[in-house]
Amino acid sequence: MFTYKGIRSDAMHLQIENNLRFTAPRRNVDLISVPGRDGELLLDQGRFEPVNQQIPCRMVLPTGQNVEQAASQLHNWLSTDVGYHNFTWSGDPDFVYKAMVNEGFNTQRVMEKYGRTVLKFRFHPIKYLASSLIERPVANNSVINNPYAVEAKPRLRIVGGGREIRINVGGQEVVLTDIPETGCIIDTETQMITNAAGTAPLFRNMRSAFPVLRSGDNRITFPSNVQVHVISRLGALL
Repeated sequence: MFTYKGIRSDAMHLQIENNLRFTAPRRNVDLISVPGRDGELLLDQGRFEPVNQQIPCRMVLPTGQNVEQAASQLHNWLSTDVGYHNFTWSGDPDFVYKAMVNEGFNTQRVMEKYGRTVLKFRFHPIKYLASSLIERPVANNSVINNPYAVEAKPRLRIVGGGREIRINVGGQEVVLTDIPETGCIIDTETQMITNAAGTAPLFRNMRSAFPVLRSGDNRITFPSNVQVHVISRLGALL
């Protein structure tokens, strides 16, 4: 059973046909041939490719509904509001995936109340630990452990302001200047820093790179005049 856009597959009378296994994402690497040099040069783009995944499903319908009606409901569910949405499934309940339907699909009638379809999803290469998608306050000099090899791209909400604020995240110093007392939001995933309401950018108020949570322990320190709340977004490869 899986959930997409907040709707469970069994609510749409779908049953996954086989054990679902995800293809590992491919590293985006360019192979370059250089005249006069044996072999190839590898140019690592520093990213993983999205994963195209097919999910074969059976359709078992209740009394009063036929395959054609169910197919119309499926199209309305999957083919509208195009973009990445949360995807969870029973085989990996601790993680939240990001997925979109990037191709059309056909529904095959087997009998009046039985059908078959193959859903074609495109997955973001990183899946996120569900518990790490909840904002939590962090204490000064506390540690966030990233148990995965993938660098996490957190969201930090700073409460309080000042002329200069220095926050250290796992050895990476974040320098903020002239932050209003209402604070600000630093989002490494979107590469944005905004006011506390998220309505105005504050790029001129940040004199450092956006912090990441590296694999292992990441100690966080900050001055006593501010509070820090973190959505850590710990993730692993599919």
